[in-house]
Amino acid sequence: MDETGMRVLGKNYWLWTFRTPDDEVVVVIRPSRGQNVLWETFGGEINCAGVTNGWRAYYIFAVLQRCWAHLIREVDAFIEKPGGKEMSETIHEKFKALKEFLGKDPPASKEERKRQKEVWDREMAALVEQFSKFKELKKPITYIRNGLGDWYTCLLYPGMEPTNNLSEQVIREHVLMRKIIGAFRSENGAEYYQYIASVFATWRLQGKGAYDELKKLLTNELCLR
Repeated sequence: MDETGMRVLGKNYWLWTFRTPDDEVVVVIRPSRGQNVLWETFGGEINCAGVTNGWRAYYIFAVLQRCWAHLIREVDAFIEKPGGKEMSETIHEKFKALKEFLGKDPPASKEERKRQKEVWDREMAALVEQFSKFKELKKPITYIRNGLGDWYTCLLYPGMEPTNNLSEQVIREHVLMRKIIGAFRSENGAEYYQYIASVFATWRLQGKGAYDELKKLLTNELCLR
């Protein structure tokens, strides 16, 4: 999941993207960046896992994987600060170790994954304590501390990604569209856009032809047989 700002009738809205492991995409445009959008999108019941950027609205997910790509960008922004270079190198090493573990052949057993998560969770907590002495690193350290327990969730769920890059790939085209159109001139336009963007992104990611799928959809909906 991911979200980015969008203007509708001169007002600040948010465009949310949701992408499933089966490459099903849902695009939602709402005037809120809060949990109410998640409750609405998931039909009032959230019983799934989420891979997110750390925005606090996502804390309602019982199973959460914090995005390592966001973490790396966060710590790298402080690389020139006292202790920043060492912290950055440590985080990069941890991410490399995580990717190598996830890519093991044959894959690690369930018990091995669970034990490794416990070890790395403790190491991440220790890292927070180690670098907390550097006052200028307060922002990235707080970012890491807020995600303790959720940095290695993917170890427990084979196939779960350690980053939300898949959603960022989906949201990229909407960021480009925002640069082109500037803003939506009506709420109806924003509403229609989210429906069209959802189905077109899903078809493209699933390797389906937009023309054939749209023809099939219209044929079924309009009973043109």
